[in-house]
Amino acid sequence: MKFMVEYPIRSEDDDGAWLRPENMTEFARVAEEAGVDAISLTDHPAPSKKWLVNGGHETLDPFAGLSYFAAVTSRVRLMTYLVVVPYRSPLLLAKCMTSLDVVSGGRAIYVLGTGYLRSEFGALGVEFEDRNDLFDESIEVLRGVWATDSYEFAGKHFTARGQVIAPAPVQRPHPPLWVGGNAARSRERVARWGQGWAPMQANPEFASVTRTAAMDGDDALRAAIADLSARLEKHGRSLVDIDIVAWSQPWGESGADAYVNRIGELGDLGATWTTVGIDTSSVAAALDSLRSWGEVRQTIG
Repeated sequence: MKFMVEYPIRSEDDDGAWLRPENMTEFARVAEEAGVDAISLTDHPAPSKKWLVNGGHETLDPFAGLSYFAAVTSRVRLMTYLVVVPYRSPLLLAKCMTSLDVVSGGRAIYVLGTGYLRSEFGALGVEFEDRNDLFDESIEVLRGVWATDSYEFAGKHFTARGQVIAPAPVQRPHPPLWVGGNAARSRERVARWGQGWAPMQANPEFASVTRTAAMDGDDALRAAIADLSARLEKHGRSLVDIDIVAWSQPWGESGADAYVNRIGELGDLGATWTTVGIDTSSVAAALDSLRSWGEVRQTIG
């Protein structure tokens, strides 16, 4: 099992401590020393104030933030969890993704999504109803431009006439591309070309807000993984070819033994990655939580 922790972006909490570079550096270093396998940031370039005050969250640009974390670490992976593909031209996205992979020495992992926040699409000048078509065409462009030094493409939304991404990514043929989301369409994307799947174990209320299918409890996750397995088989692949993220509860809530047992249960379901839930009431609490988690991490295979 591998472990991912998301860095909180909270400008007003803890007297602004979360945005101080020295605290970001310390968080990343402590996470790496504790045995965390990836640090993640998510993507909301232009959310509405209404969304923020009704349960939304602040973000950094994920490529800028993860590049910072890359510079102050040496082993931990840098993960977008997730980046909204339709928000950007795929050629611009390819440059951002490649740049992070280069400056991190080949440590980038990209969880990709179609997005759900209609007001943000409008603010960015992107048609919300086109998001799935934009996603699929963008993936074709991303994989294509990474495969050649003179890329030609004429699609519905994008055109390339001899474009090249230089320098090329460190990881070849490209950094790992995972798909986020619960819909059958997401699992089909994983089956066709993905290296990982990041479902949201969402109750019906949360699923409605994020415009995805509900997936509440182990039985729902088990059924979805079985469906993914069948889809992979149709494309000549299997579950061993991909990673799967499953959420776990904050590790300290039920004690170390129960936490370790729960990680084992997620592994039995088919998960290869899980989230690290830590105390984020303050930066100091988060650092203490990471250090304590690291002691438990040593007991997990």
